[in-house]
Amino acid sequence: MAKDDNHPRPSLQQALESLFGTVQGESASLISLPGGSRLFSTGDESDHIYLLRSGRLGVFRHDEDHDELSLIGIIKPGEPVGEMSLLAGTAHGFTVMALRDSDLLAMPREAFLTFVDSRPDLLLALSRKVIERVRRDIPAVTPNVFAFYAICDQPILPMVERVATQIRALGYRVAVLDKTFHGTSPDAFSNIETENDYVLHVAERHESHWRLLSSRQVDHVFLMADARERPDAIEVEGERSLLHRAPDLVLMYPSDQAKAHHAHGRTRAWLDQVRPTRWFHIYHDDIHDLGRLARIIAGHSVGIVFSGGGARAFSQIGAIQALREAHIPIDFVCGSSMGAILAATLAMQWDDAEIERRIRDAFVDSSPLDDITFPFLAMTGGRKVDERLEKHFADIQIEDMPLPYFCLSSNLTTGTLKVHKTGLLRQALRASISLPGVMPPVIEDGEVLVDGAVMRSFPATMMRNTHLGTVIGVDVTRARGVDPKALSVPKNLAGWFARGDWRRGPPIVSVMMRSATITTAADLAQSRAATDLLIIPEPAGVEIRDWKAYDLAVENGYQTTVATLAQLDSPVTTLRKKGVSVHPNIPAFTPDDSYVEMASQPPQKQGTRFGLFG
Repeated sequence: MAKDDNHPRPSLQQALESLFGTVQGESASLISLPGGSRLFSTGDESDHIYLLRSGRLGVFRHDEDHDELSLIGIIKPGEPVGEMSLLAGTAHGFTVMALRDSDLLAMPREAFLTFVDSRPDLLLALSRKVIERVRRDIPAVTPNVFAFYAICDQPILPMVERVATQIRALGYRVAVLDKTFHGTSPDAFSNIETENDYVLHVAERHESHWRLLSSRQVDHVFLMADARERPDAIEVEGERSLLHRAPDLVLMYPSDQAKAHHAHGRTRAWLDQVRPTRWFHIYHDDIHDLGRLARIIAGHSVGIVFSGGGARAFSQIGAIQALREAHIPIDFVCGSSMGAILAATLAMQWDDAEIERRIRDAFVDSSPLDDITFPFLAMTGGRKVDERLEKHFADIQIEDMPLPYFCLSSNLTTGTLKVHKTGLLRQALRASISLPGVMPPVIEDGEVLVDGAVMRSFPATMMRNTHLGTVIGVDVTRARGVDPKALSVPKNLAGWFARGDWRRGPPIVSVMMRSATITTAADLAQSRAATDLLIIPEPAGVEIRDWKAYDLAVENGYQTTVATLAQLDSPVTTLRKKGVSVHPNIPAFTPDDSYVEMASQPPQKQGTRFGLFG
C-alpha cells in the first residue's frame, strides 16, 4: 500500500508526547529525579512506562566479573523508558539511573495498555523501538560533561579555561560553567549540553551549594589539589560523598617548580585519601600538560603498549624515536616484561639520548644475566639486574612518574595477573622481568611474583580500558619458537668461556625464556585487536638474549614505525574516535620464515571496527 503523504505517520516521540500530554494529571504524573538517583533496578517489577522530558538517563548492566554496574546506553529527552519490559510483561532487565537532574512523565502499566487499545499506531511504534534497541550494537558511551572541583585554596577557573581553549583547538564547541550558573533548571542544563560538544563545570573550594547542584549534572569529576599540600581527610571524604563514582585526581604544581623533582613521594598520601581511578601531574602554565587534559576529555589521548621480548624489545626504542619525530603525543604508558622497562623510560619523559645511555649501560655494555649460579631458584642470581635497576630508577615511585604508567607481573601464589600502578618502580620492574628459572622471583606481601609475560605479554586490552583515546601497540612477541641454532651445546667449556658466549647464559636459558613467555595465537590476536595502531618490528636474526644487537633492533623499530605511520590518512589522536584501526596484515604465528618476509612489507590499512568501552 502506498504511503499517504498527506497524513504522515507521527514519530514515536510525537505520539508519546501527545499521549502523555493528553492524560497528564489524570493517568500520568511528573517525576523529578535528582542526578545519581535510580529510576529502577534490574529485577524490579515493570509497572510504569516513562517519557524523559529533560535531563539524561543512563542504562546500566551488572558486570558479574567485577560486581559493578557498567554504563551501556544513554536515554535522551523525548525517548521512552521501560517500554521493553512493560510490553513483554517481564521484570526490568537493566538498571536505569539519572545522569543529570531529570524530569519524567510516568504512566501506570494498566492505564497505558488501556490507552494504546485505541492507538494501534503507538503500539506499533513502540514495538519498532523495542526491536531497534534489541538489534543494534551497544554503542560506545562516552562522557561529555566534566566537572573540576577544587580541594585547595588556589583558584582553578583560569586553568580550566585554558583546558577549554585546548579542546576548542581540537575543533569542538565547549562551554565552561561556574557558580554564576547556580540555580539553572534541568531544561537549561539540557539545552547547554545540546548546544555544545563538551561542558566543563568549575567549582572553587568553598562553593558548596553550586557544587552540590553541579555534581548531579556531570558524567565525570576531576578533583583538583595542590600537590604541595597534604590531603584533608574530612574534606576529601565530603567530596566523595557527593560523587556517584570514583573521580580522577589532578595534582597541580606551580610553573616555577622543576619537573624532575615534583611530588617528592606525596602522591601516595593523596591516593590513599581520594582513591581516584586515575591521577595526573599538571603544571599550571605548561601547555603540554594542559593539552594532555584536553585530549583525555575529548577522547584524543594516546596510550602506548610495549610487549615483552627480551633484547628484541630494543625495537621499541626506535618506535619511541619515530613517534617523537612525528610529534605524536603520548599520554598513557604500559608494558610487560622487558617492555615494562622501555615503557618506564617513556613515562619518565627521558629524552632519546638519556634512554640510549641508560639502556646501553644496563643491558648492552655487559649482559645482565651472566651472574650464573647454582640453580636453587634460578640459573642466575639476579644481583646484576637488581643493581642496574637501582642505579637507573633509584627510589622512584610509580605514582610520582610524570605520565600515567603501569606494568604487569604474574602472581604464582594466587595464579592471577598483578597490575603495578603504585609502589617502588624498580621493584615492579624486577618482578615484571623475572623469568621463571632464569631469575629468582620477587616476594612481595607474601606472594611470589614472576615475569608478566608468563600470563600476558602484550596488555593492550588493559590499556584500552584506561582511557577513551587511541591505543598504539608495539609488539615484538616472537612469532616463531626457539631457533634450533640457539640450542647448540658448546663442544668444550673452555672455548665457550673464551669466546664470551657464556655471558648470554647457557642454551637452557633460551628454552626457559621462551617457555615462560609463550603466547597462544588466540591470546595474541585478541591483544592486537585491542590496538588502533599496531606496530610489529621484526629485527631479523635478533633473539631474546642478543643484548649486543641493540643498534639493529632500534633501527628496525624506527623504520617499521615510520612505514606504519606513512599509511595513515587521519591523525593518530583521532583513530579510535573515528573507529579506524591500522594493522599490518601479519598472522599471529607462522610455521616458517615467511613471517619475516611479510613483516618487511608495508602495513595495509584495515577497515573500521567497533570501538570498545574505555
